[in-house]
Amino acid sequence: MAANCKLRDLILNTHVPLVLDQFPLEWECFEGSLHDWCQRFDQEASSFPDFELMDLADSSTPQWERKRTKASKLSMQQFLREYVLTEEHTHWAAYQYKGADVVPPSCRRGIDFSSFGFPDIGDDFRFWLGSERANTPCHYDTYGVNIVVQVHGSKSWLLFPPETPLQSTRIPYEESSVYCLENFYAPDPAKMQSYEHLGRQAYHCNLQAGEVLIVPRNWWHYAEAMSTSLSVNYWVPLKADMDLVLDEFLVMHIVESFVKGESDQIKQYLLNPNQMGNLSTKPSDLYAQFEQAVQNLESSQNSRKLYDIDYISQADWKTLLNSINLTVRPLEVMPHEEYKRLLSANSKRFRKAASPPETTPISSTWELLVSSMCAPRVIAEMKREFFRRLKSNSL
Repeated sequence: MAANCKLRDLILNTHVPLVLDQFPLEWECFEGSLHDWCQRFDQEASSFPDFELMDLADSSTPQWERKRTKASKLSMQQFLREYVLTEEHTHWAAYQYKGADVVPPSCRRGIDFSSFGFPDIGDDFRFWLGSERANTPCHYDTYGVNIVVQVHGSKSWLLFPPETPLQSTRIPYEESSVYCLENFYAPDPAKMQSYEHLGRQAYHCNLQAGEVLIVPRNWWHYAEAMSTSLSVNYWVPLKADMDLVLDEFLVMHIVESFVKGESDQIKQYLLNPNQMGNLSTKPSDLYAQFEQAVQNLESSQNSRKLYDIDYISQADWKTLLNSINLTVRPLEVMPHEEYKRLLSANSKRFRKAASPPETTPISSTWELLVSSMCAPRVIAEMKREFFRRLKSNSL
């Protein structure tokens, strides 16, 4: 069996995160230094990159996207000068979750994931560039297995399996991302006990340049740049995801029903910025999309190649792991004392006086209602009832 086919089988059947050490990738666009890459970006880009800024002292809640500001005319080289080369700064800056369509050709040339066993993905990958402390609040991705290639710098990844009792929320709402309320950037020292019990299920790695992280389906993760970091990721589309498309449509309908006709302030609180322009104009538009998704599920139609998961036994998976000619490290639960040290270090960022509680335009009861109605188990039960009725009508 070819090495890339073996690796694909490992990726699609792993039950824990994997790290590939010094993976032999030769992507043309990343030859040279980070400065070289940024310089080419500025030379070829038709407009300034869309950087976001976040106050380092903001610690009362996770650093949600709605709390960030947009940088005005910040070039890539200015980013390096102002947020990388200078030692004192009050904000982190990031250019992240960016598709290939907004990145100049020479800055994405040669990227492909065929070495991992996934050829012909086109431009279906994302760029993540950030200064030290740039982070993504803890969440899990509804769809796919995540392949993360660390190109420059290092990034800390704290991961938890799907069954971990984190406090899920759909506020802010983002399609295909389920966030939790735990603030791993700056845990409140007064709530440390509620964080510590999660350590029994915590996995961790500091991903270095040249390494690759595999995040299994539906695993919670909090990622933070430990130094200036550039990475590229690809979500492997799965056949099992087709079923969850309906879940996301149900969540979308519930959230949209709460924001229709409301003020921009409420919309900006309930929705992630990238969802603001995606609201349906009327409920019938959303119903039409839902009906199409049901038809696609029943007929197994999809324009992309979808992959199976969990198709080999764990015994065969371990045999495959031992036979592959690569350094592949399955992560293990991190030592509890190490987890506590990580929490303790991050809790020192918490400054109640420096970052008062975020002003919320809705009541706590309203927020609890949205999160309760959108809880994954509630949505799953709603979908089961829908299909029970659908089947009854077809008899």
